[in-house]
Amino acid sequence: MSDIRHHRSERIKPDCARAQRAIYRIADLRALTSAECGRGSVRGLCPAVVPRLRDEGGCTLLEQVIVIGIIAILLVLVGPAFTTLTSGTDVSSAIYGVKGVLENARAYAKANHTYVFVGFAEVDSSVDPSVSPQVTTGDRPYGRVAMAVVAAKDGTAQYEYATTDQGNDWKANYANGAHLIAVGKLQIYENLHFVPLDFGSWTPTAHPDSKMARYQPTGPPYILSNALSKSVTPFTWPLGSPLDSGYQYLFDRVINFDPTGIARIATPTNGDAIAHVIEIDFQPAHGTVFQPLPADFNQDVGSHAVIQLGTTSGAVRVYRP
Repeated sequence: MSDIRHHRSERIKPDCARAQRAIYRIADLRALTSAECGRGSVRGLCPAVVPRLRDEGGCTLLEQVIVIGIIAILLVLVGPAFTTLTSGTDVSSAIYGVKGVLENARAYAKANHTYVFVGFAEVDSSVDPSVSPQVTTGDRPYGRVAMAVVAAKDGTAQYEYATTDQGNDWKANYANGAHLIAVGKLQIYENLHFVPLDFGSWTPTAHPDSKMARYQPTGPPYILSNALSKSVTPFTWPLGSPLDSGYQYLFDRVINFDPTGIARIATPTNGDAIAHVIEIDFQPAHGTVFQPLPADFNQDVGSHAVIQLGTTSGAVRVYRP
């Protein structure tokens, strides 16, 4: 029996010794009085304790230089990826912004039993947005897409479809936009290009597994970025300026909604026709620079986007690779 007690006590003694040593170490770090520390205490620590803490947790100058060098290398590597991510974000923000404006414009036309006109213009992004007029001609009308919505005050279209000289009555009645009222604010989307982009055919039959597969408009006037889509119902922004001067933006790519919600693009050649869809094609730009697309480019690759508007249903669909 005594042997058992002897072995048990042998096992306990080392544990007790370790516990006592731990208590002594903790006691070494006890809070000292101000008299013991003197005036050199920092944030309640005795100067005698501070050097020990510095020795245990400090780092050398060489280690700091190495860390700074690693951070610099990572910044160089992440830069291009961040630029690509920003471009993708710009396009996403723009297309869903345009989608929302089209849906709200149609709802406004139906709720107020009037005609609503949604204008688009691409301008030179190297020119400050506050400059009047914004540049829409020349070699570089790229990189900034502006969008505005106006409605007829009296509920009429202010023009009649005609087989010849269509739109002359609109211009004659324009009166610096006196018959129009602004619906919402001017929308501006940077780093975006849509003129004169025109994506080729990409039918569901030919591309059954593609996210870009869609039935497209029957003719160029209903692809908003096409040169033949120039509208005979242009308007200026801000309202109150004539069609030939004194404006900041001239919107000559215009989708209009009638009081029943049907969408049209009134051009000099398309009469009163109603297409099954209207399409707007976008691609990202970097300022005034964008990548020209070959005629047969693969639409399943890239960061471009398509917005399709159902002319009678009002459904707005977004297609992206």
